[in-house]
Amino acid sequence: MQMDARSRRAPRGALALAAVAVLAAGLAGCSEDKETLASWSAKGGKEQAKVIGDDIHTLLQLVGNGDAAQCRQVLDHVKTARAFRRLPDGDAQSSWEETLNRMETAATTCVQNPAGITGGPELTEAADAQQAYGHFAIRITALTGSKS
Repeated sequence: MQMDARSRRAPRGALALAAVAVLAAGLAGCSEDKETLASWSAKGGKEQAKVIGDDIHTLLQLVGNGDAAQCRQVLDHVKTARAFRRLPDGDAQSSWEETLNRMETAATTCVQNPAGITGGPELTEAADAQQAYGHFAIRITALTGSKS
């Protein structure tokens, strides 16, 4: 039994067009994510991440000898970072939010208890913020393929 050549071409052509559309959408999505991450970084994200990293260092230094003014400044930086645009990657955004949450906890403890031998943020709170920031940095490094 002979089949009409047109009936065989239509399904193959439709399948090929569907595959091209899926591939194009996938590539566009990948390049868009990279461009968005690059845009996030270029439009202030890199600076936000640096400020937060510096603030974690500050919190670690304030353990046992808090300074309410410095801790309020950390809280201001956390508020600014929260208001900044979201990261294009869900895992990176989750790590970023976890970092900010833990920093807020440590800085709030510091503001509430600035003086004395146990003044400042608790060591575990500051260390938890540092660990969350490390996870964030690892995810960004994996996404960008950079070694810096």
